[in-house]
Amino acid sequence: MAKNFNFRSVAIDTLSLSPLMANREQIKTDDLIGKEATIVAFDFATITDKGEEKTFPVIHLAEYPNHYYNGGALLSKLCQAWASEFGDIEEASNALAESGGVKIRFRSTKTKSGNNLTFIDVL
Repeated sequence: MAKNFNFRSVAIDTLSLSPLMANREQIKTDDLIGKEATIVAFDFATITDKGEEKTFPVIHLAEYPNHYYNGGALLSKLCQAWASEFGDIEEASNALAESGGVKIRFRSTKTKSGNNLTFIDVL
């Protein structure tokens, strides 16, 4: 048995859906509306909800180092485009961080049918 085995650290890493979630708190959309932030890392997480697998992006924002954000449809589309260019999520995320990230602004809008939509402006 390893003398310096850290049970807590292994538990956090094992139970996180993404490494970007480990030791960070989730930040909510309402906390980001109207604010600018820089995406410096991303990953994808998958959960099973009512028997259906759902995958969503997990992003890390430079301005919120102790938080992660679970993205919706627009951020999923963006992160998938980045990952497809590299063929590997981790490689794309590392390149994003090395480039200094991408600055965005969150804003709230409505769809034609009146549903709320969080739009992402690339700055």
